[in-house]
Amino acid sequence: MNAVKTLAMVVAAAGAFVLWDALKPEGGLGAVVDQVASRGASAGPAGPRGFVEIPMPDGLPSRGVVVFAPANCPEDAGQRADAIVRHLESQGIPHRRSSSANYSNLASAEDARRVTAVMNGPIPVVYVNGRARANPSPQDVVAEYRGGG
Repeated sequence: MNAVKTLAMVVAAAGAFVLWDALKPEGGLGAVVDQVASRGASAGPAGPRGFVEIPMPDGLPSRGVVVFAPANCPEDAGQRADAIVRHLESQGIPHRRSSSANYSNLASAEDARRVTAVMNGPIPVVYVNGRARANPSPQDVVAEYRGGG
């Protein structure tokens, strides 16, 4: 899943208020994504391993580990996701892997900005107990799972 497809999915799900915000000349959603990409961080206060609280995608529980990445992808992003999954398995940590995320019930434009900032980062995006990070190391995922934010 490329970043443009992910961004389009999040913006479409977030609703018209996000589109309006993204089109504002003073910045909006595009500025948030640019800021996050330029500093290599996520949108909002991050825990010690860079995971931030953002709403969970539709249909997923807030507890547990979910790795979002393209299925059977031979590219670097897919290989990074595979490495995270292998590491989780070696540590006995239950997880799910998904190639898509839908957000139909974001409560605010701020929620939409934070989701977009993380989901538009490098793949894979990993959720751990209601917190997410783009492209974490396998060790950071395990540490987040075991120690929280």
